[in-house]
This record gives sequence, C-alpha cells and structure tokens, in this order.
Amino acid sequence: MTTRFKLTPELMDQIIFAMENQTMEFYLDPESLLLVSKDELDSSLTPEGLIELPDWNPSDGYQLMDSFTVVLRNPVYRERLRQILSSGRGVFRGFKNVLKERPDLEKLWFAHKDREMKRRVRLWYGELCEFWGVESLGLEPEETGDLFLDEFSMEESGADEESAETFRRLYEQELYLDYPEGVRRLLLNSPCMTDGRQILFKALSPEGSVCALLAFSLKDEYAVLTCFYVLPEYRGAGVASGLLDRASHSCYEKGASFMIISLPPEGEVLRHNLSRRGFRDTGGWQILDLKSWFYEQGGDA
Repeated sequence: MTTRFKLTPELMDQIIFAMENQTMEFYLDPESLLLVSKDELDSSLTPEGLIELPDWNPSDGYQLMDSFTVVLRNPVYRERLRQILSSGRGVFRGFKNVLKERPDLEKLWFAHKDREMKRRVRLWYGELCEFWGVESLGLEPEETGDLFLDEFSMEESGADEESAETFRRLYEQELYLDYPEGVRRLLLNSPCMTDGRQILFKALSPEGSVCALLAFSLKDEYAVLTCFYVLPEYRGAGVASGLLDRASHSCYEKGASFMIISLPPEGEVLRHNLSRRGFRDTGGWQILDLKSWFYEQGGDA
C-alpha cells in the first residue's frame, strides 16, 4: 500500500503544473512529496513505489475550453469562441488570442480552468483515500460563487458626458427601432423623461473606455431611467448589475423614493434583469421602491 499523504495547496499546484506538461510524464513520490519525471527514474526509485498523476491530455484541454464557452454570459465573445472551437485548426492558440483582447474575460477563463483542474485533482485524491480506507486528508472544495469582475469602475458623470449621445442612440435603436419615428420621439421626449435634474453614471472597462451608461431624470421623489445600455461585447460580466446598484444608491441618497423605467416588449431581457434587482412590473413601467431596496441591501436609516 502506498504511503498516505495530505493534499496541500502547494502540492496541488505542483500536480496541476505537471499535468499541463504535455512533453513529459510525471509520478508523485508519496514519501518525499516530490514529482519525478519518467526520464529521471533509476533503479533506486521504481515506478511501483510511485503514484501516477491524474490523466490530462489535449482532449481534456479542449473540453475545458468548451465548458467555459458554454457558461460564458457575454454573447459576442461566446459566439467567437464557439466558432474557434468548431474550426478544427489552431484551436488552442486562437482561443487564447481572443481572450487576450479582454483581460476581464481572460481572468474568468483562468479562474474556470483553475477550478476545474483542482476538481480533477480532488477526485484523484479522493480515490486514493478510498483505497487507503480513510476520509479525505486534503483540501475542501473552494467556494467559488459568481465570478463578478471588480476591474470595472463605476462613477457619476456630468450631463455633458461626451459618450452620452452615442449610448442613448444605441439604447433607442435596440429597444425602439421598430417604432415609427413620431411614436419614438413621443415616448423618449415626454416630460417625465426630460424634466428634472439629469444625472449620468458610466462604467469603465479595465482598459479605461466607457463600456456602459445609465442616465436618469431626477424630479421630486422619482428617478426616471432614460438610458441603460451596456455594449454587447461587455455583457455578461456583471456590469449592468453593478451600474444599477451604484445608481440606485445615488438616487436614494438624493432623496428619491422610486426609480422607474418604461420598457417596450422588445426589452424583455432588460425587464428580466430589472426584476432580479427588485423592480415590479406595473403594466409597461418597471418600478423600484428605493426605500425598501435600500433596507434590503443592509443600508442604514
């Protein structure tokens, strides 16, 4: 029977490093907890006294990339990665090159890869513990939760924000493109949308560019959202939720009791996201009770 050993974070990292080496084969010496390559073996250290590491080959790497693509919430990059995986040529290099364009998504990839490879090592170690007839002597699975990216910064901006007009136009085109021009102008230029103090919040990408914008008109106790748009290539990273939370706090601190937004049927995806943040559907309008929302977030009176 092989010597029992404890799976430490350091040992797990060494095992994963060896698994990814596709040019050499390694074994684990359970006595010294050192990794030994097959080329280093001599008569004093035979394979019978060593433990084979978990299998990891190019097909495992491909499956790992595929599983990441499936769960990636960004629709633009999900489709690009899917096309690379189905191309059959230069898959590994193409996959990595695309992710290098977006450091935030690349970080998500590394976290996904680290989590899945550690899971493979824990399964391997669990089989050893079962063979030894003992309970696990190693690491417990890590709590991963939702991988929200904090590289995006959220900040209030003035009404003269130079990117505001571009984002408003994109917002209108996505939600009101099929509406007659007159109807669209009526909806977007109604007094509740234009009266009051105009306040903007923007989200900055890790590269420093504006990737999302939320604008609202603040009058009396109401904050009416007039624009809420995230560039497609940055969707799925939690930017919309982070921006909405930042704006909601600001509205509450400025004395507003309700935040409302009018959505056409084309805004079903946005309506679903707003519902998850506490907005109620009141027949064409989404409304958030800011006081109740603030207390639910743990705010002080």
